[in-house]
Parts: sequence; structure tokens; C-alpha cells
Amino acid sequence: MKPHLIAEDPRSAEVIKPFLAGRDVKRYQPPKSDKYLIFTRRGIEIENYPAILNHLINFKNRLMPKPKDWADSKWEGRKEGSYDWYEIQDNVAYYNEFEKPKIIYPDISLKGDFTIDRSGGWYLTNTCYFISCDDDFILALLASKLILYFYRETSAAVRGGYLRFFSQYVIKLPIAQADEETKAGIRAMVEQVLAAKQADAGADTAALEAEIDLQVYRLYDLTYDEVLLVDPGFGLSREDYEAADPGPRGVRNSRERLTQLR
Repeated sequence: MKPHLIAEDPRSAEVIKPFLAGRDVKRYQPPKSDKYLIFTRRGIEIENYPAILNHLINFKNRLMPKPKDWADSKWEGRKEGSYDWYEIQDNVAYYNEFEKPKIIYPDISLKGDFTIDRSGGWYLTNTCYFISCDDDFILALLASKLILYFYRETSAAVRGGYLRFFSQYVIKLPIAQADEETKAGIRAMVEQVLAAKQADAGADTAALEAEIDLQVYRLYDLTYDEVLLVDPGFGLSREDYEAADPGPRGVRNSRERLTQLR
């Protein structure tokens, strides 16, 4: 349908947006989906997009807003509102943020399925959230085992151990500060993971991700016993972890070191 609408009128491309649902978003994997959204925002001059208008007319009865004085319990169209039948029904005033680079994540996940939309342009359904941020360092923290552990301790799980990644919980996650050298090293590793996943979604990046997790443990100044609490399969011995030069550390009061791991 997208190629047909654009072939009929090239301006159609301006309102046809690549579209992600929560199940499309995977940890460290560049966004990928074959779904598209016709985004006819509030106030759009629909006559400027004749191919889109002709397409939407086929569904006009189902797109009509319910009249305020509608008495019948059955209504074929959409909910009551001040939108025109060809417009989206909610006033998404922040829609320009979709066009920018952003960290995205699904609302339900077993783990921290955070990734980054570096190109911008992906639009999201209500099963996804995003953070207006283009920083691989922040992505590394959010996708780490340590932050996942903290999140499990501070939010409610649903059936099957799944977590609800609601914004009111995510916004409270303690983000460590670090010097620029440390950030650069972590960013470089994240870029390697993203590049590998871009080339092959099934690429084995476990070693790189384990190194990122190690750097995160050091940023939050975790002891070896605390690391084992977070990551029982941790690959370093106590001697190696404690003897290694940790390099620059993060700010130790990052939510009092994740509230002393609860």
C-alpha cells in the first residue's frame, strides 16, 4: 500500500511513517519493522495529500468521531472528540519528537529491552515508550543487568515474571555520572554491539555486553558480593575483580548506590 500511495502522489511519503509496536523492540537491536502508519495529525491540510485522502475515504464510516448527541449505544466510528474524521483522534502535540534520535523500549518485557533509534523517524504505538536522548552511555546503563536488577526490586512484575516499563518508574532510575574517558569507552563498546546487531540480529555479543556490565558495576562502586547478588553467573573471580584497576568511577551517591541494592 505504501508504494502505491507514493506512486500515486509522492507527497504521500510525508505522512506515511515507519511504525513500531512493543514486540518489535529488542535489546540493543536497531529498530526493524514492516509496518507503517498514516499519520494525519491534527490540523493537517488533507487536500494537499489527495492519494491519502482517497485511501482514507474507504474507511470514513469507521473513522468518523461520535457525535456528542449520539443516543444509540452502537457507533460504527471512533470516540467522541474535536478531531476531523481523517485526523488522528488524539492531539499528539509532541509528534516532532518522533523524528529525532531517541532511546526506545517496550512497555512489557522480561528484561531491559532498551535500544536506540539513531536515525529518528520511527513512530511508536502505545506499547512503546521513548526517551529523547542520543547517548550510547545512557543506553548502556538502562540496558545493564544492574539497572534491570534494581528495576525488578522497585517495580511490580506481572504474570510470568514480565515487567511493566512505565515511564513513572523508568524516570526514577538512578543514572551514574562518569568522566568523559569512561563514557567514551562504554560508548565505543555499545557501538560495536549495535553494529553487530545491525549486520545480524542473532549476532553473539555476550562478551561485549558482559564487559559493559562490568564497567557499570564499577561505576556504581559495587563490591564483589554485590555483583554476585545482581549477576550470579559473573565471570570474574573475587581476586580478579578486586585486584583489577577500576579506573575512573562514577558518582557514589547514585541513589545511594541503588539504595544499597535494596
